[in-house]
Amino acid sequence: MRKFNMNFSLLFEIINAAMIGLITGSFLGAFPFGFGMYGALVGGGVGAVFLTSFILLLRFKKWETAKLIVKYGSIGVLPGVLIGGSKIIGLGITGALTFGLISAIIYGTAVYKLVDYHSKSEKYILYPGHYAVLFLLGSISVFITILVVGFLTNILDLEALILELPFMLIVSLMTGIFIFIYIISFLVKKRKYVTWTHAFKKSLFTLGFLLGLIVLIFAAIGFTRSGYFPLNTMIYIVAGFVIPYTIGLGLPLSLGYLMAFNTNRPVMGSIFCIVGSGFVIFIGIQVAPMLLLPNSGLMWAGLITGLFMLMFGLSALFKPETHFFAGTSIIIFSILSFLGAAGGLIIGGLLGLAGGILIASWDGLEKTVNHDRNENTSNSSSSIPTVPTDTVSS
Repeated sequence: MRKFNMNFSLLFEIINAAMIGLITGSFLGAFPFGFGMYGALVGGGVGAVFLTSFILLLRFKKWETAKLIVKYGSIGVLPGVLIGGSKIIGLGITGALTFGLISAIIYGTAVYKLVDYHSKSEKYILYPGHYAVLFLLGSISVFITILVVGFLTNILDLEALILELPFMLIVSLMTGIFIFIYIISFLVKKRKYVTWTHAFKKSLFTLGFLLGLIVLIFAAIGFTRSGYFPLNTMIYIVAGFVIPYTIGLGLPLSLGYLMAFNTNRPVMGSIFCIVGSGFVIFIGIQVAPMLLLPNSGLMWAGLITGLFMLMFGLSALFKPETHFFAGTSIIIFSILSFLGAAGGLIIGGLLGLAGGILIASWDGLEKTVNHDRNENTSNSSSSIPTVPTDTVSS
């Protein structure tokens, strides 16, 4: 059985490496180097063979750390090429190759260390297909983000729009967002640690990071408004690099963190449900003026069912012991949302159904109870004195 698991792990690793090398090499050969279909075929073949051979060599040498660095570095090449070669950045082939190299270094160092540290501290779960999901979801999300941001920069005058916003409004919004993030982080720490002082000490890193980010953003705003740094350049940096890279890195990594948090409370199901309720509520608001018309039928159902989906999704998140009732109720209201709100463009209803099923079938409480019972059993058994085997009873 152990040999079968080792062979399956090796096969899965080869498939992942071949897929990443094939897609990355095909894109590099076709677009940055400009060889079209011929370049895609040659580049894909060379990339698949090279990356697979290199990872197999490191596995044979048992250089596990080097193998992981290479795997993470290969994941980051394509997102960097997409960002550097985009029309927003405007650096062409040079930008694509430069950003691809920089992104590979970032993924092979910072991202690898982040995932490794959090997986050891049980804050991140390395699920099957982890590297393939990081590569595919990261590359696709970067590509879509670049298209959306590029479209918005073409139709909107972002420089004039930003200058029209009051400075105090920007400061208030940014401060409120960061305070909300810190409060959530602090409350999560408080549930883990007993005293408020201990929770505050454990959340000091988050507080320092958010304060540093606030200072950096306010300094950038001050420099641009005073004329020391062109606002147009700042917009292109944020729109062309910061936003795509943040989404392309944060979205695929969020799955591992959600799976880790899902052991304590049904986080994944609640997020699906909350996002789905947003679609349903949006459609419910759109049809709200029709409620006063004759024969409106079940038009009210969109807004009402969306609100109930949101309520039960939050209930399962903050009160995990109610997960079965909340999940069952979410499934019912998700089905009802198709009557009055077309299921929130169908997407909302499907997300609600998936979230309700995940919440109702969540077994985190059962795992916690079994774990506590095992600990109590081991403690009680260790407290029983043992009698040496060579003693003679009277």
